[in-house]
Parts: sequence; structure tokens; C-alpha cells
Amino acid sequence: MFELLCKAFIKDHENIEDEKVRERYGTFFSVFSIFCNILMVIFKLIVSFLSNSVSIRADALNNLSDVGSNLASYFGFALSGKHPDSDHPYGHGRMEYVSGMIVSFLILLAGFSSVRESVEKILKPQAISFSYIGIFVLLCSVGLKLFMAYINRKAGERISSETLKAAAADSFNDSFMTLSTVFSLIIYRLTDVNIDAYVGLVVSLLVVKAGIEIFRNVLDTILGKAPDKEEITAIEKDICAHEGILGIHDLILHDYGPSHRFMSLHAEVDASKPIMETHDLIDNIELEILNRYKILTTIHMDPVDTKDEETASLKKIVKQIVTSINKDYNIHDFRVVKGPSHCNLVFDVLLPSDDRISHELLKKEISDKVSEIDSSYRCVIQIDHSFV
Repeated sequence: MFELLCKAFIKDHENIEDEKVRERYGTFFSVFSIFCNILMVIFKLIVSFLSNSVSIRADALNNLSDVGSNLASYFGFALSGKHPDSDHPYGHGRMEYVSGMIVSFLILLAGFSSVRESVEKILKPQAISFSYIGIFVLLCSVGLKLFMAYINRKAGERISSETLKAAAADSFNDSFMTLSTVFSLIIYRLTDVNIDAYVGLVVSLLVVKAGIEIFRNVLDTILGKAPDKEEITAIEKDICAHEGILGIHDLILHDYGPSHRFMSLHAEVDASKPIMETHDLIDNIELEILNRYKILTTIHMDPVDTKDEETASLKKIVKQIVTSINKDYNIHDFRVVKGPSHCNLVFDVLLPSDDRISHELLKKEISDKVSEIDSSYRCVIQIDHSFV
């Protein structure tokens, strides 16, 4: 069914690398979700007023917030596809994240409103009316929500959209909540025990929880969360597979929205190679990353003297000292500067992003251990933290 919808309503649906096609996916499935949610809001509100059920009304309000969420997603996809301009040179891709933030606020608003109504009904219970038509409408809603969860999840995975994946998760949660409402009505029919307000409260709290989770995920992306570890590992492997690349470091990835990512890194190259040959290699790697990962990359070349045995030996010794302090530490940009009275060992120490060791104490510990080898060695150390 998902493939049929794609073929019928999304032009050039197989070319998902194209930004316009990606935008078509997002806007179509957002509009589709809006239509489905409006239908459910109408029918659930009718049933809730006929049965005086607060849990059905909470469910209807949740679907109403979903309409707002889908509208935010629609405009997010539409605006994120705009071309860069003088005020936004990196494009408008983050509008999709902003729309995800709006989605979370609407879900929270509906959730807290429903919590208040449920608490009022617990304090002042009201009779409800059982209706087979109401049960039928709610079960149809469960089926439709599960279908929406399926197609949004498939679409989100196909175009790597966190917004559509969030919509899928929300729809799946909605189906569970609606089943809870059905359960409360059946219990009332069989036992004459009214747990409607309590179920409504549980459903409302789950809505609030879903809103908080979506808000937190989107906020992490906007603040600049760590990139996907598997993707970074694959990129590093691809770059280092090229003959002439001795190693890479200082990799930084900036996310300005799907298909709007920028990366910079340092690549160690043989200093004895002709500069134009190495420059051509770097150009080819940058183009390869753009074609394979859709990331615009800038690579800085760090020349390494591979024929200086003394430098290679000292680098190995210093690396052993650093890793003996912490196996997760590493060094790069190592060079030796000799003077008449002493010899400077200049290098960077790379620490994990969450490491909290005192930089000054670490520099002193490394310098002291290097001086034990030869008192003429003096360390000039720059501390870096990993961005990935």
C-alpha cells in the first residue's frame, strides 16, 4: 500500500536523493495525515458528546493536536526546501526541526488540557453512556492510526526524516491510547464500574510523555547532537582507504537540516608528494563524500614527513605515553622543532568529548614523562576534544 501511494502521488518517487522529491514525500504524507486526523476528530467528538466520555474526548483532543502537528510538518517541509538566500546562506533545512518543536508544543498543550479535564471528572464523577457505534468508531480509529504509523515510518526511513518518524511513533501511541478508551467502555458495560476518567488521565499523561520525548529529540538536533557513529565510521573508513591518506583528525559535522550538512576535517598526507597530486586527491575525496553521503566537505591537508625516522620514533614514544594515561586518548599533528639547547615536541592531544580531566594537569603529566626520557625534550601541547 505504501508503494502504491508513492507511485500514485509522488512524482519521481524513486529519486529520494533529490531535495524536491524529499519535499514531496514530506508534504504528501503530512497532508494525508491531516485528512485522516480530521476525520477521527469529527467522529470521536460526536461519540464523546453522545456518551459523555472524557476518555474519548481526550482521545479526540489528541487527534486535534495531531492535526496541528501535521500542519507544522507540512510547512516545515515546504519551507525547508527553499533555496539559500543572503540572510540564510546555509539554506532553510532546519525549518523541519522547528516544525518538530511546534509539534511537541501542540502535543503538550493538548495533553495538559486533557489531564485537567480528567482530574475534574475524577473529583466530580459523571455517568457515561455505552454505545456500540462508539466502540466501532474507536476500533476503526485504531486501525487507521496503525496504518498511519506504518506509512509514516516507511516514509521517514526512506527519506531519513525525524519529523515523519516522530509522526509514526505518535500514531502508534495514539492507537494504544484509543484501545485503552475502548477497554474502559467495555469494563463499564460489563461491570457498571466507571473508570473512564482514570483511563482518560492515563491517556493524557502518555500524551504529555510523548510530547516531552519529541521536544527533547528535536531540541538535541537543534543544539547540535553528536552525528551517527556508524556513518562517521564509514566516512573515516572511505577516506583512509585512499592511497596517500595517512590518517584523519579534527572531523566536525554541522547539521543545517536533511540534505544540508557541512563537514570539515584534517587529512595527513605525505609531505614528499607533489602538492598538485595531493590537491587532486583531496578534491576527489571531497566530491566522493558529497555524492555518497550528501555532505559538503572541506579537507585541510596536514603534511607529514614520512622519511624522518627520528620524528616517527619520537611520535611513537609520545603516543605510548599518552595512551598509558588513558587508552581513549590520541595524538596528531606531531612535529619536532630542534634548537641549540632543547628540542620542542609539538603535538595535539585528542580527548573524548565527555572527558573532564584538567588540561593543565594532563599537559604537566605528559611533559614530565617525556622529560624522563630526555631532559632536553620540551612538550608544546594543544588539547582538543572530539566533536564526533
